[in-house]
Parts: sequence; C-alpha cells; structure tokens
Amino acid sequence: MKKKLSFPRRRESITAKLTKLPVLFLILPVLFLIGFIPKSYGKEGNNNIIGKIEAKYKTVHSISAYFVQKEIIPGYSQNMSFKGNFYYKEPGNMAWVYTYPMHKRQVLKGNELYIIDSDIKKVTVINVGKERGGFPPNIVAVIGSLTKYFSVESVKKDAVKGIVGVGLKPLSLQRAKEIYIDFAINSLKITSLKILTYQGQTIIFHYAGVRFNRHINSHIFSVNFPASYKIIKEN
Repeated sequence: MKKKLSFPRRRESITAKLTKLPVLFLILPVLFLIGFIPKSYGKEGNNNIIGKIEAKYKTVHSISAYFVQKEIIPGYSQNMSFKGNFYYKEPGNMAWVYTYPMHKRQVLKGNELYIIDSDIKKVTVINVGKERGGFPPNIVAVIGSLTKYFSVESVKKDAVKGIVGVGLKPLSLQRAKEIYIDFAINSLKITSLKILTYQGQTIIFHYAGVRFNRHINSHIFSVNFPASYKIIKEN
C-alpha cells in the first residue's frame, strides 16, 4: 500500500470505493482481548520499539500476504468486506488480487492505480498522486521511516496475543485521522491495520501468511494489456 496516503458525502459505488482501497493499505489496527489491560512502554521504550520497526523494514524488499478488509461507513447498516492477496516488490510496486466478493486485480505503479477486470476486458486507470488516503504508496519506505510521516501516539504490548500495537497520527493533513498498526512481537510482521478517517469511516485490514523477501513473479504487477482491453482514464 494514497492517503494514497485523504477525505460526508453520498454513498459511492463499489468500484469507486475499491479505487481508494489499495492506497490505504499499510497501516494496521490494535485489537485487545476483552478485559485485557495492555502495557504501555515509557518514552525510552517507545523509541526503542519504533527504532526496531524502522530498522526491520529498511531491509524488506518484498512482501506477500493474505488479507481480509472491512470498511465501516457511518449511516449504512451493511459494511463492505473483501478478501484477497497483497504483494509488494521494491521499488514501490504494489498489487491487490481480490478473490471475494469479486475477482479483480489492482496495481499501483507510481502515481497511477490500475483496476483490472479481465472478465469484461476493462481497465480503469486513476491518478492517485495526490490522494494519500492514510499512507504513502511505498509502504516499506514509510514504515522504515515512521517518524518522518507520523507522530507516535502510543506503543502498547499485548503479550497474550503476541503483538505490539502502534498508534499514529499523520504529521500533515490527509484523509486519515488516526492509524493503528499491529506488529508481531518477534518478527515485526504486520498483522493488522486500522484507519479512522475524518469522514467517520473505519477501514480495517487483517493479514495472514505474511512473508518477507520472497520471490514474487513480476507478472502480478504487469500493466501491459491486450489490444482487446478497453482502457478508461478517470482523471
């Protein structure tokens, strides 16, 4: 995973919403067991944990993971839910291969998001250069330099669940009001992400099977399409 890294208006179509989802990727939530009181580190401990996270992600060259995504919209009884696989490969290529409730592929290259529907041979291209949505496009670079983009509001350890939860606030105005990321204590792999927007939306990602620095086939990020595909540029 722009706000990309964004923004109360009428309900948008699923396609319109999906165009924003990828840009929202890498920032995750803090979930605690009912009745569990998390341990907060002192300032020195916070700096140590954040330093370890930043150092870890500076060595990450690729990421693959299964994700479950939910978007909670104020005023609507039905929430939007999605499942699929996420891929990152330096220098900044990202792709979301959705498997539920639809089969689509989204690829972020530079400032352009490609939404690919191979069933109807249609590609929608959206310029997201100024749409940050909660997290810059190059997720590894951002997590490798968290304090450059965010103020760290909290660092909490849940030894029972084996996670460290980090609460963040963007240093510059964007769609995201608050961001919460959970990292596995030992591996520092992202396990979940929660974004709260100024419009009252809550966007949550849960990750499983996260793998660092494994080979990822470059075809996943391909934006070369057959002549039979209809290409639509929305902006």
